[in-house]
Amino acid sequence: MGQAWHHAVAALDLVAPPGVTLHRGVGGRTLSGPVATAEGSPGWLRVTSAPKPGGKVWEGAALAAELIGDGVPRPRLLAEHTWGEELVFQALLWERLPGTVVSATPDLTAPVKVEPGWWGGLRQALDALQKVPRPEGRQVFTQAFVHRIPNHIPEIAETGVDTTVRRWVTAHGDLHWANLTDNPLSIIDWEGWGAAPAGYDAAVLHAYALPAPETAVKVRSVFADVLDTDDGRLAQLIICAEIIQASERDELHARLAPYVRRFVPGLLASTSQ
Repeated sequence: MGQAWHHAVAALDLVAPPGVTLHRGVGGRTLSGPVATAEGSPGWLRVTSAPKPGGKVWEGAALAAELIGDGVPRPRLLAEHTWGEELVFQALLWERLPGTVVSATPDLTAPVKVEPGWWGGLRQALDALQKVPRPEGRQVFTQAFVHRIPNHIPEIAETGVDTTVRRWVTAHGDLHWANLTDNPLSIIDWEGWGAAPAGYDAAVLHAYALPAPETAVKVRSVFADVLDTDDGRLAQLIICAEIIQASERDELHARLAPYVRRFVPGLLASTSQ
């Protein structure tokens, strides 16, 4: 993948810093790093590979750039380059923002410290995102997937929780702490956006904050009117089930799973009331 990243640097007429440190995404599917354009503007180059082009993740960034307005703060997509035959590569060049990533990992190990107004800005951004029209059929996941979450949390079926999603809204779909910046606020990594159950983005943010209780409480406060509803509680059960499922295959979710398992009983108790 490193060779592909440097190929993209040359193909897009970019400059990589000497000894550049590249960052591998969760699951090793992407490789990213800082670059500069020929004019000297800072950029961020991400390269991913797939057996063939097309599909939700492949098309997500370009569709987000086209359809999502300025009410949702995010980096601008500057260029795209695709190459390969048996294995196809996609390079996306983003503007590099002056802000700092809120967390180096998707989950938290300490309370979040952000500038005044950050939480209000995030809430406004997600409210604006919900109203963005999305291409037909573009979903973070399907209703069929939601109906299967009792496979990972059997207590859902035991308590008789209805897993039918009543309201779908436009969502980022992967709103963890490594996909947010501070000073200024920006939301990054839009490959998987689409329709999700109402409250899903807030639910993801909360689940990945569970190791830092102070921040988890803050998320619940900012999004109380979203999370403390039937829709919001179902969204929370969904991300909890996803984390438990993924805990069998990667370290990130393995360390999150115990927090989620401790959280689920109280969530189910409030859901069944």
